[in-house]
Amino acid sequence: MGRSKGTIISVKVPIRWDSMTDNQKTRLNRITGRDSRVIKAYLGVIERCEEELLTGKKRTRIDTSKLEELTLTASKGKADRSYVPHDFKVRFPNISVNEFQECRDTAIAMWQSYLERGGAKPLRTRGYSTRKIPRFAFNKRFKLVYNPNLEIRHWLKLRDSLDSVSEERKRHDKLMIPLSISSFHLNRMKEGEVKTVRIFKDSRRKWWAIFTVTLAVEKIDSTGKPPAVLSIDLGINKAACSVLLTRKGYRQIRYWKQPDKLQRMKNLDERVSSLQREKEQLITKGGNPDRATAQLRELSGKRERVSKEHDKKLVKDISAYIREMTRQYDLYVSIGKLKGIRNTARKGNYRGRRYRGMIHRWAFARVRDKLEHKLTSLGFNPKKFKAVPEQWTSIMCHKCGHKGQRPRQNLFICTTCGQKLNADLNGAINIGKRLIMLIPSLRNENGLGMWLTPRDRAILKARRKTRSSHGKSALPQRTPALKGESVADPYDQATLESFARSEDPAMVNAVETPTAITPTGACESMQRTEAKSHRRNDVPVKRGKACDSLDDSGLSDAGDSSREKGGTQESLTVHSQL
Repeated sequence: MGRSKGTIISVKVPIRWDSMTDNQKTRLNRITGRDSRVIKAYLGVIERCEEELLTGKKRTRIDTSKLEELTLTASKGKADRSYVPHDFKVRFPNISVNEFQECRDTAIAMWQSYLERGGAKPLRTRGYSTRKIPRFAFNKRFKLVYNPNLEIRHWLKLRDSLDSVSEERKRHDKLMIPLSISSFHLNRMKEGEVKTVRIFKDSRRKWWAIFTVTLAVEKIDSTGKPPAVLSIDLGINKAACSVLLTRKGYRQIRYWKQPDKLQRMKNLDERVSSLQREKEQLITKGGNPDRATAQLRELSGKRERVSKEHDKKLVKDISAYIREMTRQYDLYVSIGKLKGIRNTARKGNYRGRRYRGMIHRWAFARVRDKLEHKLTSLGFNPKKFKAVPEQWTSIMCHKCGHKGQRPRQNLFICTTCGQKLNADLNGAINIGKRLIMLIPSLRNENGLGMWLTPRDRAILKARRKTRSSHGKSALPQRTPALKGESVADPYDQATLESFARSEDPAMVNAVETPTAITPTGACESMQRTEAKSHRRNDVPVKRGKACDSLDDSGLSDAGDSSREKGGTQESLTVHSQL
């Protein structure tokens, strides 16, 4: 295995705001407020000089050196500039060059996000004009301090030039910030090297410190292993259905179920509906609805926490399963990417209130993004993880490519070739085939090209001949939907085992003899399992009392040279005694 460049994770730690003195609170407010003004100043320069700063073939990157030439004077080496159009050293005289660079990097990252995602420019985006913008402080400007003799044991010592005095040299003052660190936070920090910290206040006026940790992970070696595609179809009543596409057919059909999540969400929804009716009645009768409103707000946050908790468990289970599969195969992972599904659940589409609530609670993008990040942290090659469009995968036959019928929610029947199987399974196979069509090494004779139908190959051939299709994905075109059909229909799905108990004669061949169909027509037995996710027990966090203090020793009073451009960043040693 080879060493990768590393994966970045974030560790979000609460700040014990109530344990801080009035002077500490004032200084922290002033620091974050000043940082926001500097970042907004950088964004203003970028917006005014955007054409001059854009670089790259597609002109989607900001030239950092040119931005520095516009904002900071210099008197060393080749960068000898006594005048700049926008002199930030005059505008913000007490800020060090290192802090300017940190604010600059934050502004560039915000602009890069705008260039990649589109939308409004950062300064014109709703919310940027009023809220504070957190910046990155690099690890030479802060230190985690542990003192077992104090009631509050973990502190963040932050060096800042906000209160620098007018002398021949800058005196960097330090601010001690009490943290509420649990064993979970410490273990995550120990997995890698702590690089930066951001301090910010959320919409509920709670303060947080977010540490970025770079993990050095081992790349998974797939040399000499047969290729395979693990295809994942996300659902609601079933969290996911996965199937492994190999040269010998499809196998390892697995359903990931979360009955605890469904029950808890149902109970919370019933409670929310009850409070909404109570609130409406109070308003009608002229009563005070504040109590019901407060309870609704609390339940809304609780529903989100329950959903995130179960999604995290689902991602952990699927990533462990994928890691196991990489021991046998040169594995690629294909997952469905739903686009426009929220539009099917808008008011006026005659789907009903229950359907709208169900769709809007479905956090499919969160599961997909978390799974990609988790796999990368385990050493899985991110280029082998693809999210492909999922439209019409559940109603198109994977064997012949024609549109079929769904007489039942969990049953797919192809009227062209007579294929009968579970709709989830059919959708998952189609998702895997779309990944095979995207990667040339998979769709040739040495890969998994046997999964492509003549219709798929005709589409690929036509797209190669069409010059205007350069850069477009080699996926089938949309098929017009029948009246009443939707890609969101397969939400109420059952397992293949439930079909065996059905009296539907159409399901006999689809269930009683589960086989893997190979390109030669041979059949092989498959493995089928179901996985249930269980709720993780919360880890209690021990909190201390206020009025702790620490001396300010331990940080060097370094000047502007504390973070030279291109220098190596030192790691932090996090002490844990719980």
